[in-house]
Amino acid sequence: MKKAIFLTLILLLILGAGITEHFYVDKTFATFNEEAGTIEKYIKDGDVENALIEAKGLGEWWSDKRKLVEAISYCQDARQINVVIGELIGSLECGDSENALSKIVSLQQLTKNIHNILDFDLLDII
Repeated sequence: MKKAIFLTLILLLILGAGITEHFYVDKTFATFNEEAGTIEKYIKDGDVENALIEAKGLGEWWSDKRKLVEAISYCQDARQINVVIGELIGSLECGDSENALSKIVSLQQLTKNIHNILDFDLLDII
């Protein structure tokens, strides 16, 4: 009987951790995509100055979040996000809006892929 209770508690703990991870990953990448969308809007409107401010803020924000995302579930692609954000900032500092816009598209696709890798999917069980 004690073993059954112990195993049930372990199962509930694992389930709780998985559910918490799912919501954390969803919230993190939703916020990331929101910020990337804001930067994209600034670039399309020709407001490079505000796009640069937002891109630097996104870089700092991601540096903090990345540590926990990697601790939860290691994903090599998550490290690539820092590189693309750096390229985005470099393009904006040089005034190259076209390249910056391509970096935003790359970021959006990269984060979509990473989100799909890290997020819980019923097909992962099957």
